[in-house]
Amino acid sequence: MKKTLIIVCLSFFSISVIAQNKKLAEQYQKAKTFLNNKDYQEALLAFDPLLKKSKGNIYQEYAHYYSALCYFYLKKWKEAEKLLEKLSEQYPQWDKMQEVLYLQANIAFERKEDNIALSYVEKIRGSLKAKAEVMKAHYLGKREVSVLKNLQIVYPNDKTIAQILVDKLATEVDNIKDLELLEELVQKYNLEKPENVRLQRVEKNVYRRKSDTLNIALFLPINFKEYKDPKKRTPATNLSIDFYQGMRIAQRILDTTLKKPTRLVVYDVYQNPDTLELMYKNNEFVKIDMFVGPFYDEDFAKALEIAEKKDIPIINPFLTNPKFLKSKNAFFLQPSIETQGRQSARFAVNTFGKNVIIFHSELPEELKLLNAHKSELEKLGGKILHQHKISVTTIPQIEQILSNPEYKDVNYIFVTSSSQAAAEKIMEIMKEKLPNVPILTTLAWRKIPELKPADLEKQNVHFIDPDYTRLSGDREPFRVEYNQRVKFVEIYSNMSAPPVASHKGYDVMISFVKYLHLYPRDFYKKIVESEDFKKTFRGYLFTESERDNQYVPILKFLDKKLVVANPLSTEPVEVKPKPKKEK
Repeated sequence: MKKTLIIVCLSFFSISVIAQNKKLAEQYQKAKTFLNNKDYQEALLAFDPLLKKSKGNIYQEYAHYYSALCYFYLKKWKEAEKLLEKLSEQYPQWDKMQEVLYLQANIAFERKEDNIALSYVEKIRGSLKAKAEVMKAHYLGKREVSVLKNLQIVYPNDKTIAQILVDKLATEVDNIKDLELLEELVQKYNLEKPENVRLQRVEKNVYRRKSDTLNIALFLPINFKEYKDPKKRTPATNLSIDFYQGMRIAQRILDTTLKKPTRLVVYDVYQNPDTLELMYKNNEFVKIDMFVGPFYDEDFAKALEIAEKKDIPIINPFLTNPKFLKSKNAFFLQPSIETQGRQSARFAVNTFGKNVIIFHSELPEELKLLNAHKSELEKLGGKILHQHKISVTTIPQIEQILSNPEYKDVNYIFVTSSSQAAAEKIMEIMKEKLPNVPILTTLAWRKIPELKPADLEKQNVHFIDPDYTRLSGDREPFRVEYNQRVKFVEIYSNMSAPPVASHKGYDVMISFVKYLHLYPRDFYKKIVESEDFKKTFRGYLFTESERDNQYVPILKFLDKKLVVANPLSTEPVEVKPKPKKEK
């Protein structure tokens, strides 16, 4: 294929001028012979003496071009570009500059630098213009739909790009947005709409879906074959069932308040975690409007890839892996470690002050939390009076640090260490030396039985709790429905309130799914703007660029009970079912 794309008319550079230097002429012919025989390394060596200026050297421009061509065939793009740039700078009036532009465009396409390649193509004139368009269509036809969409935005008047995108969408489209884009491009550029069986089938399904059902795919590690046997259920299975029950209850409530019903389609990824791609190729997700899950990194990576291809939202209730956070299609209900560090620093500075003493471990996750906290603290003008690494040998030094008069202006103590000995030592010394200075730490301290709620309250200890969820009240629809429909099922027989995972499932339905019903075109924008997400059981806060939950609950003891020190809202979202008509 490349032979048809690159112009290698080695005869079009005829030299009519009588050579002033026979030796240079022989060198040039020797180099040309190597090039014609596809011996590119030898050709480069032969062209090399002709690259330099010398008396009687009329081959310099040609040597640069042909050397760049050799590098092109050897796939040494950088070297080829360098020679062509030098040629363009030193000989801008050379009568073969159109061929130079063509080769530069070809190199840029090979490197997938499409914007650069297109800038060269736009400059090409004359007989090469048509061939340049063929080359453009060839390379862009290999690109992903997402790349073509971006190019179409940058080059809105380029009919070739529009046609390529339409052809690509016709073979891959499976959602309303892409179908509408296809129609828009066909009308705008007066393009011929592709005759495609798959496209026709998708059109039928998509337009039917506008007035039919909202379909939500749940990827859960339930293990349907064995989940009824309590002895064979895994923690992941129990978590999945709890989460699903919450979604089911909210689904019943939503179906009484919204015009369009919601359909939950459960995919068991416990037995077949590698089948997501196969499902996608078999068009199992054609009718799906939103993904929820999966719960594990490898499975989620594949689901996220599919969601981005379909351009639909994907919600993950438990993952916080930073590598997924840049996706515009994804929302994560949990805050990442980095977000916990940033938000806890903002809370501390606003609540306690800017001067801090830090105690930390060397555990990877605790170091991430520490570094994010420190970074944000410094941005806010905070000051680290002292930083101390906790270990068996350094615990005795805690007393000396907290007793140091140089640190009398400390506003709070930040601890990222699960060491019980360190926690007890810090509490003991602060009770005597710094009784009025608060402590900000992790949930690890709550698991230490020797640290009593009364003592933690007196010392004003605050806990970072990314999992905190406000449990539903007695009169809230969720708890009522849960007790009526689920409580007497075997695995819930001893429960009087829904589990935390059920609250999360309920939140997903009552907020994310509800907003997809109400605002299908402005879904992402509305989530960022809406106050409703702050009023859910967990509480959610997102921005245009931050897709993990930015709300990090900070807890403390008050009257020996844990309370939220930084509540998002005191008003829960209330979704009441419509009253039943009396018969």
